[in-house]
Order: sequence, then structure tokens, then C-alpha cells
Amino acid sequence: MKKSFYIAAGVILIPVLIYFLLKAGNTNFKRLPYLGERIAPDGVNQKDTLYYTIPDFDVTDQSGKKLSLKSFDNKIFIANFFFASCKEVCPAMNKKLALIYDKFKEFSEIEFISFTVDPENDSITVLADYAKKYKADPKIWHFTNTNMNATCKIGQGFLLPVSNEDKTIDHSQQLILVDKEKHIRGVYNSFDEEDMKRLNDELKVLLYEYHQPGK
Repeated sequence: MKKSFYIAAGVILIPVLIYFLLKAGNTNFKRLPYLGERIAPDGVNQKDTLYYTIPDFDVTDQSGKKLSLKSFDNKIFIANFFFASCKEVCPAMNKKLALIYDKFKEFSEIEFISFTVDPENDSITVLADYAKKYKADPKIWHFTNTNMNATCKIGQGFLLPVSNEDKTIDHSQQLILVDKEKHIRGVYNSFDEEDMKRLNDELKVLLYEYHQPGK
């Protein structure tokens, strides 16, 4: 009886939380764009194209948990690229991302993933210590590691500039919003206050897309 009560309460509470979150700002409820080139299902016929989706990946987070794209099924997530020894860009970017994390962490369908671009030095232990600086719950905000080749492929999958020659990846201040179907729906400069406001609003819009009446 108690268990079913909590389930029922949760079903009611989630739409209520979203309603008040949406009402808290002047959000324009238009659908967000889909970023990336559309792809023909058969590679030839361009009449019926599909929106670009993030390719699969295989990483390990700060708690030692293995993650793939499937780990984010039925999740909206925000991704970024960093490295722990970065002194300026990455700490400033992750502080801005932490503000978004703090505001939306109560929503179970939203998660965060940060990929290190320095996997040789950013061990699981290093990532765990780094995550503590942002009070990141490892079930919600994942700081992840894999090998450098895989990291470059992941960066390409998120449409970031990658040099295949010297195996480097742009760890710029970009934050990338991905929907539940693995489409990129927005890219934001974390150093731009207007872009951060836009991310805040567009995350609400994306939540609204999944919680409209009849969805």
C-alpha cells in the first residue's frame, strides 16, 4: 500500500514540478531545432531522412561504472569535454554547468556527462576527486574516462573539432544538449550569460516536449 502511494505521488509530483519550473521563466514554447546533417536510412534515398543521432560510446565514470549511450535511454542529458588539470577554461565551464545541475538535479530524467580529453592522466580516482569539487552525485553527473582514440570518436560524435593526426580534441566551453532520442538539440557557450539563460530555458522547453498533454 505504502509503495503504491509513493509511486502515485511521484506520478503526480513530476508534472507539478515541471509546471512550476516552466512558469518560473518567460519561456517561449517552440520546439527546439535538431542539429547535425540529416541522414538517409539506406544511405542513398534522400526522400525520407532521419535526424542525426549521437553514436554509441563506452566509458567509465568516477564511481567505476561502465556507461554507454544505452545508459541514457529515456534521459535528456547535457555533455561537455574537459580535463582535470585545466586551470582556467574547464573550472569556469563546470562552475556554470554546476548551476544548471543544481537547478535540475531533482528531475530523474535529466543527467550530465563530462568526458575527459586527457584520459592518460585523468584516472578514475582523479575524476572522483574532481567531481567532489562540484558536489556531483555520480548517479546524475558522470565524469568519464576512456582511451584517447575513443575520446576523439566521441568528440566527433558530438560534432566537435577533432584532429585525427595528433589525436587532439577541442575541449572548448561548449555545453551540448541531447534529447531522449539521442538528437543534439542545442549547443551553448558556457562563458556567455545569454547562452546560459538560453540553455536554462531550452532545457525547460525540452522537458515540456515530453510532458505535454497526450504525450
